[in-house]
Amino acid sequence: MSLGDGAPEETAMTVSEVIAQINGMLRAGLPNVWVRGEVSGFRGPAASGHCFFSLKDESGGATLRVKVFASDYRRVPFTLEEGLLVLARGAPDVYAERGELSLRIVEIQPSGIGALQLAFEQLKARLQAEGLFDVAKKRPLPLLPRRIGVVTSRHGAALHDILKVLDTRFPNAHVTLYPSSVQGAAAPGEIVRAISAFSRVQGSADVVIVARGGGSKEDLAAFNDEAVVRAVAASRVPVVSAVGHEVDVTLTDLAADVRAATPSQAAELVVERLDRFEERLARGERDLKISLKGKMERAAHRFGRLASAAAFTGFPKAVVEGRLASRGAARALLSSFRRIPSSLSSRVEALAQEVRSWVDRAAFPFLLGRVAAERRAAADRMAARVAGANEKLSVAAGRLEALSPLRVLARGFAVVTKEGETAPLTDAARVLAGEGLRVRLARGRIRAQVVSTEVDDE
Repeated sequence: MSLGDGAPEETAMTVSEVIAQINGMLRAGLPNVWVRGEVSGFRGPAASGHCFFSLKDESGGATLRVKVFASDYRRVPFTLEEGLLVLARGAPDVYAERGELSLRIVEIQPSGIGALQLAFEQLKARLQAEGLFDVAKKRPLPLLPRRIGVVTSRHGAALHDILKVLDTRFPNAHVTLYPSSVQGAAAPGEIVRAISAFSRVQGSADVVIVARGGGSKEDLAAFNDEAVVRAVAASRVPVVSAVGHEVDVTLTDLAADVRAATPSQAAELVVERLDRFEERLARGERDLKISLKGKMERAAHRFGRLASAAAFTGFPKAVVEGRLASRGAARALLSSFRRIPSSLSSRVEALAQEVRSWVDRAAFPFLLGRVAAERRAAADRMAARVAGANEKLSVAAGRLEALSPLRVLARGFAVVTKEGETAPLTDAARVLAGEGLRVRLARGRIRAQVVSTEVDDE
């Protein structure tokens, strides 16, 4: 039975069959095609891990939908980004549910640059934005480390070079090796564990060398691994990176506190030659002695000039006069106190005689008032005398304190006399080298001997 002018129903194909034939034809005609285009509409992998986006011509004239299954996307070493120019290999495919043509990609790489280099640049930019490479965070190496940690292969040439240099420069250096692979899939994890061990165990190392010999970018890939770079930046002890040769720069080099071109140079940076270190110590000791000697000589010269200054020429005489004056004031004060009882006794006796006279004249009431008045007057006079005596005592004590030689000595001055003499020495010309001196300080005395003299003509 025919349905109008169209194809017979029994020969009609289903949509699925048509799409299947189209897919078969496409895959037969383009079984493995490479496409060059810009990534467009990339939003990252879906929950399933698959990625769906488009590739478009650089001119923007044509667009092709693509899909990357999770198993293939995990093998991409770099991060897909919007606008990135890539080369994609895959086969065309029509999605049956939507009838949409797309390209199923099984391999993808950046156009014009290697995948490892692109991954390197992307990770470098991200870590640099986080501040892992900041120069301000770099720590200085210890001057003389007691323990040196080394992270490298047990059988590599890098370990041999490091130990050879350390043995030559500082034979007593204590080295702890934490062996690790330096290339291959297992290398990043082993390097991270080694660095973390030195950070975790207190005192296990004062500095850590992370090293390997040169190689291709693929060989050095472990030292561009994000986990390794973060472990170096987070290390509690300074890290010296000695990865590859001078022309090779890894992210580990950028994160380390110090970068060495080779493992041998890393060992040279960590310890200084023993003989040169000892020479530096000796030179520092000599410089310190010269500096201290110069300061002491300048201080002695200044003290000598100060002691012979005109302001201190009459100091001993002033001390003697002050002592005599204070003694005179003390004697006058004591005499004044001694006269007080006799004066009071005379006054009381006279008052008693007057009382007896008034009693005899039968003037007892008047006598009582007079006695009370005299008693108050005597008390007032006594208080005035005592106040005056106290004032004299205060004045004498102040003069004594002002003239006391101990106050001058307490400010750092001294009284110098020649051995066997009591007169103060005021002129350096009066002594000769080798003569003995006695120096009186605020507390105690010092016996000294003249080494040299210098007369100031100023």
